[in-house]
Amino acid sequence: MKLWLRFKGALRNLTRKPQIDRQLDDELRAYIDMVTDERVAAGMSVAEARRTAMADFGGIEQVRQAVRNNRAGVRMDLLLQDLRYASRQLLHNRGFALTAVITLGLGIGATTSIFSAVYSLLLRPLPYHNSSQLVSVSTSWPKYNAVSQPVIAADLVAAQSETRSFEQVGGYSLELEGNLTGNGDPVRVAGARVTANFFPLLGIVPQLGRAFLPNEVISGGPPVILLSDQLWRQKFNADARVVGKAAVLDGKEQTIIGVLPSHFSFPDSSIEPDYYAPAGLKRDTTVSVPFFVMYVIARLRPEVSIEQAQAEMQAFFEARGRTYPAQMAGIPTGRQMVVEPLQRHLTGDDRKPLLILLASVAAVLLIACTNVANLQLARAVSRQHETALRGALGASRFRLIRQSLVESLLLSSLGVALGLAIAFLTTSLVHLAGAPSGSSTPSQVSELLRLPFGKVSTAIQIDGWVLAFTIGLTLLTTLLFGLAPAVSGARKDLRNALQTVALRITSGREQRLFRYGLLVIEVGLGVVLLISAGLLVRSFVNVLRYDTGFDPSNTLTGATILRDDQANGAWPQERMRSFSDQLVGKLQGLPGVQAAAITSLLPLEPTYPNSSITFKETKADLPGTYRILTTTSVTPDYFRVVGTIVLKGRPFDTGDRGGMPLVTIVNRTFANQFLAGDALGKRFYTNVGGSAAHRIPATIVGIVDDVKHGALEGEPQPEAFVPMDQIPASRMRMAVRTLSDPRLFANALRQTVTTVDRDQPVFDIQTMDQRVSDATAQRRLIMLLIACFALLAVVLSAVGVYGVFAYSVTQRRYEMGIRLVLGASRGGLLRLVVIQAVRPITLGCVVGAGAALILSKLIASLLFGVTPRDAVSFAVALALMAIVALLASAIPAVQAARTDLASVLRSE
Repeated sequence: MKLWLRFKGALRNLTRKPQIDRQLDDELRAYIDMVTDERVAAGMSVAEARRTAMADFGGIEQVRQAVRNNRAGVRMDLLLQDLRYASRQLLHNRGFALTAVITLGLGIGATTSIFSAVYSLLLRPLPYHNSSQLVSVSTSWPKYNAVSQPVIAADLVAAQSETRSFEQVGGYSLELEGNLTGNGDPVRVAGARVTANFFPLLGIVPQLGRAFLPNEVISGGPPVILLSDQLWRQKFNADARVVGKAAVLDGKEQTIIGVLPSHFSFPDSSIEPDYYAPAGLKRDTTVSVPFFVMYVIARLRPEVSIEQAQAEMQAFFEARGRTYPAQMAGIPTGRQMVVEPLQRHLTGDDRKPLLILLASVAAVLLIACTNVANLQLARAVSRQHETALRGALGASRFRLIRQSLVESLLLSSLGVALGLAIAFLTTSLVHLAGAPSGSSTPSQVSELLRLPFGKVSTAIQIDGWVLAFTIGLTLLTTLLFGLAPAVSGARKDLRNALQTVALRITSGREQRLFRYGLLVIEVGLGVVLLISAGLLVRSFVNVLRYDTGFDPSNTLTGATILRDDQANGAWPQERMRSFSDQLVGKLQGLPGVQAAAITSLLPLEPTYPNSSITFKETKADLPGTYRILTTTSVTPDYFRVVGTIVLKGRPFDTGDRGGMPLVTIVNRTFANQFLAGDALGKRFYTNVGGSAAHRIPATIVGIVDDVKHGALEGEPQPEAFVPMDQIPASRMRMAVRTLSDPRLFANALRQTVTTVDRDQPVFDIQTMDQRVSDATAQRRLIMLLIACFALLAVVLSAVGVYGVFAYSVTQRRYEMGIRLVLGASRGGLLRLVVIQAVRPITLGCVVGAGAALILSKLIASLLFGVTPRDAVSFAVALALMAIVALLASAIPAVQAARTDLASVLRSE
């Protein structure tokens, strides 16, 4: 009750201040009159009585202020006064206010944008029930640098009943790609096979229908599927009666049993499936050949730690490995099981780049705060007379400091408003760039803004936590650039300050050192960012110059999957041969097409070992006698289309047909690793297109250059090529080399496939240049952002250098005039100012170079073909910063050299 009364009193005092002040004045006047009347009655004159009454009272203004200070809500009233005064000051100094707000807005906007990405991708809990308990279970072979590999499906089934660390163990596989026909044009859809407990494990309930039952995920179960919300809306027009209807996938009817909710996001950053099918598991947990693999997600029991689960899974899989058949004896060797939080697993390689970006943008914000602090310090010196006068009139040191901090808080708030506008604009552009487009050729803006952190990039948004971070940033920046000037301005000696002529005020040695120290810090931070940007730029250039083994220019690519046969979903080999022959012939006949080819694997696509080879004909695969590698099926003109050089031997020709002895072309790594470079004419035995029990001989007729797969900077792996006519592939990638812009042929490519088979959808239409761009997207984004931050840091540092020395020259204007009177040349004044600037700039460059030597190790994993201590990057960064800073200091130096002696003397 007392608190409520105090609140009402404070509200009344704030809203009715003029009336209350008038009442106070009336009371004070009445009291003075009463005392005066009493003393007049005692025999004093009226004038003497009033004079003594006023003297004994102690001063009306002081009493009035004392009463105000004891009112409820006085602190809020004083704060409002400070805000009004600060607003008037900023309006009076619009140039300073605009510079400070823009500087802070750029720093806060960039920081908020990057933090929103860090929070959305790394810190925000995953959108699943109790997501902190979800873990990923994967396999790694450190010896072969193979990480995050799926586990054998039979091992997953065994783990569901034999492990004790988890409440549930589920999994999924991603090998599903199919053609959805009916209800309009055929479309390519991606799917995932999941276990029965996959959706309950994540806490996901379908918005329509139900999830899979245990008997439906067993091999031979009924053909049922779940639809994603997007496919349901796009292909089935959001029909609420879709449950129980049939969908035709690869020529097979599948019964739709449910639709997943719109908010569900698949827990794999590489894909968002259009539909989900049962896993097709076997009840028998015995591992046999052939086998398939699944990615495992599990939910930890509350009392079990990650380390305990890791130990149990390692022991469990070691025991399982001892039961594998003889031909799989090499798989358990060196295998390690990895149990890690699902969020860490999903963001894996993205964590370090994002944290580096956050550190970089924090450096930019610190430079911005340093700049504003220097401006505030300069203003504090010019306002010493004003501050001293306010102190003499009774303002306490705390009140003066508070007034300065309120002004700084107002600047920060305006900077935050601008920064939030920048952050909202940035995230909106990211969403716009990440949104699906019907065009096969994305716009240049989309290409530039696309964030290469997988599908979760579009989850970046400004939410409550990001706003809380920004508010905290406001308070932090206020302290960073406002506290030192506030304390410095409030602790001056009042007598000396009042006795000093305002135009002749100069900063003391301590304050000059402090300003120069801030200058050293911002120059040093700018050097660190410039060096980091230089290292990343040189690394990016090295990646682009690295020999890829192919020529991406003027090449259009697309893909299709040959699945629509009613019998088993796969085309017979003769039909696949006929399709590829007709398609290549029609593509090569298009006007403007130089050559066309079909392949099962394009350059830069990740490789998946799909065959094993031996160099001796044996009846059984003994451990250590076979090699696993990727075998790619291609049509004869493939190497000419993609621009891969045939080093020795010959390319495939039309004589390499089905039914003829198998021939193969191998890459340089295959020849060097397996046959010491002498591979031409040699023979090996492969199970490609068949089983391990029936290997067929393949004769090497050519050796080609290594082609990059996965990442441009990755090490090449052994690869063999076989004629598409001898080993057909249902997953066909088309490559067309054109005489002009390949993007113009996208519709022609789609129409040509339709003329061969109208039920075959074409997807993933891109130029090879786009594929190269995608392969370097994350590296390019990080390089561009840090380069932008570095350039912004250089600009802010130059502004800071200019501001410090421009103010110094203004303060020393009278001194400059005296020097001219005493015979100093204008060139001498120019040298004087520049030499003074050289010291802090040089020290800042040295400090920045030293810090960069230490911190450059943090980005070592992002570098390629350049060391973290690259001399060129260091030299260019130091030279650029020194030149820009010296030029910034030269502008006020030139102004000092042009000092008009007569005007200076007249002003004195």
